[in-house]
Amino acid sequence: MSKRFFFLTALILVFVLIGIWAIIKGDLTPPKIIFSKDMGFVGQNQELEFSVEDKKSEIVSVQVSIKQGNNEKKISNLEFSGKGGHKQDIKLLIKPLVLGLKDGRATLIISARDSFLFKNESRVEKKVMVDTLPPQISIRSLSHNINVGGSGSVLYSVSKDALKSGILAGDLFFEGYPVTSDGTYAAYFALPWDASNPIPIMLMAQDSAGNTTKISFPHLILRKEFREVKMDISDSFLNQKMPEFSARYDNLRGSNLDIYLKVNNWLRKECDRRIKAVCSKSHPQRLWDGAFLRTEGSPEAQYADNRTYCYQGREIDKQVHLGVDIAALEQFPVKAANNGIIVFADYLGIYGNTVIIDHGQGIFSLSSHLSSIKVKSGVEVKKGDIIGNTGTTGLAGGDHLHFSMLVHGVFVNPKEWWDPHWIKDNITAKLRPAQSN
Repeated sequence: MSKRFFFLTALILVFVLIGIWAIIKGDLTPPKIIFSKDMGFVGQNQELEFSVEDKKSEIVSVQVSIKQGNNEKKISNLEFSGKGGHKQDIKLLIKPLVLGLKDGRATLIISARDSFLFKNESRVEKKVMVDTLPPQISIRSLSHNINVGGSGSVLYSVSKDALKSGILAGDLFFEGYPVTSDGTYAAYFALPWDASNPIPIMLMAQDSAGNTTKISFPHLILRKEFREVKMDISDSFLNQKMPEFSARYDNLRGSNLDIYLKVNNWLRKECDRRIKAVCSKSHPQRLWDGAFLRTEGSPEAQYADNRTYCYQGREIDKQVHLGVDIAALEQFPVKAANNGIIVFADYLGIYGNTVIIDHGQGIFSLSSHLSSIKVKSGVEVKKGDIIGNTGTTGLAGGDHLHFSMLVHGVFVNPKEWWDPHWIKDNITAKLRPAQSN
């Protein structure tokens, strides 16, 4: 036999062995390209996030481009030199205007290769819409005065392409809600009691492509000083109240003073997180009407009292009281402050037995330390309906009602919402032009 025959036979054998090895030990599966979220639009500054995974081989390269007609623009060409690992999390910024793209249809193209001998390749083509025009927004209300620790409202118009809109106050976003069918919205917002000075307040709208419009509007922030209050914690109070918490929470162990400090810090934060979660979704329509009801009785503590807690003459803690305490007769009937839907009716740590009412469009009221709860979550109530009775549950030394108002989960001064003149000047007068259309 000729040398050529032996050479061809050996070559075929090598390929057969490589094939057998590839089937047994190798990797014939291309990498997987996984999007972290559905992407149908490309805005002015579009973040693209996806992962490339391969269980057997390492990722060696990822290419990203976008094609519009016959014009294909490279966005990124990532090379990992065989050290990419089995997974790569990719985050890129696409700027269509810089790339010379026009608004309209386009195709996003992603390809990835692994380190296997045959360089397995995945390719994904995703139809997208390039949209670089931000939504339009305009202010319609005139006067915007707001107290630190207080509430405010804005009436504005926004174009139909806006996916969300509202007020940005520093890092806080307050969603707006439609009040007419022609694109008129109202947004209620708040300034926390400890808001920085100055704090930027902007009107914002964002569309499906992530394009964002922000405009400033005339407003006046009124600074307010809050009380400094010293509170002495007695052994009788600790002996009376701490067993209530240690019986409910397994991690509250130690002396009564140790338990108290955990309750006043860890449990307080846990309760506030729970309240914020409850208030994260609100009925889209305004359910409340007129000034909110104030429970009869004398005030004991005010909104944003800065409390210093002392035990046996030494300071042990500092906290801020984010509501108004009202004392009347023991187990005094507590009425719904306004129309709304019960969204929480249960025990809530330092607040004890608590009822939270959603009054619509981000406005909530909280009544706590109740001895009994007369309503259930999901039930609609009218202003004046009995929702419970005052009591001493939670971190309460005596029978009273703790009442709070919240705007999108931010505690605000209830006194404003009790005041008919404040309601008229800051809310109803602004809504009247929209309601008359």
